[in-house]
Amino acid sequence: MPIERNWHSETVFAVLKGLESNESGLSAAEVGRRLQAYGPNVLPEKGAKPFWRIVLGQFISPLIYILVAAAVVSAVIGDLKDALFIAVVLLLNTIIGAYQEWQAEKSSQALKKLLSTQAHVERDGEVCEVSAEDVVPGDVIWLESGNRVPADTRLLSSQGLEVDESLLTGESIAGRKDSNWIGDSSATLADQQNMTFAGSLVSRGRAKGVVVATGSSTHVGQLALDVMGSGGGKPPLLERMERFTNYVAIGTLLAASGIGLLGGFLWGYTVVEAFFFVVA
Repeated sequence: MPIERNWHSETVFAVLKGLESNESGLSAAEVGRRLQAYGPNVLPEKGAKPFWRIVLGQFISPLIYILVAAAVVSAVIGDLKDALFIAVVLLLNTIIGAYQEWQAEKSSQALKKLLSTQAHVERDGEVCEVSAEDVVPGDVIWLESGNRVPADTRLLSSQGLEVDESLLTGESIAGRKDSNWIGDSSATLADQQNMTFAGSLVSRGRAKGVVVATGSSTHVGQLALDVMGSGGGKPPLLERMERFTNYVAIGTLLAASGIGLLGGFLWGYTVVEAFFFVVA
């Protein structure tokens, strides 16, 4: 049963057919089968990184290696003033970096709470309240003001529905929804008027819809994967920054080596003097 489709560009009939569902909802037996096939409707998670690992991670950088080496050599030869100064710089860098990464970890943990709610689901023609974790693709759900949307949903009907999707779209104003709207397949999330997305908050109105994606298959699920770095690699911007840092470190080492050699041959610097001249 295909789940990843441009549901917003299809008719209600095509959506229900594609999900092998109907407006009266799934049967209890079918829900059980789909829950086993797709898993519970929860966001992906991994164990929180220990704080000591976050701190140690701040030292994994070629430029940091150079400063650590300079601090150690300074302490060994008795130049405690320089050693202390470098140590303070390293400490400040560690505190700032560790704090920022710790905040990111807290953000990824906070995302898990978005789907920890109850959902009004129509099954076998009757509406019942279940945990959002038990919602499956093809389930028919009812939404009203104050509800947290439990999963990515294609609207079947709506009455004055407005939904706050700022988590995904960045829009500060709740967007109006219309179950009769059908858009182009390339429409952005903010423009998909016949869709509501997991984690969004219903501001006004009522609606009935069919679930098209749950858990990590939802848009907020993909966001959680990106935040936690468990979605198949690091973000492109971070990769480019790390490559740039490595290039700078290599260039610095090459330039430093050349300057150190010149200092030794032209000005008669000792190895220690040349080292600290280069670091400076």
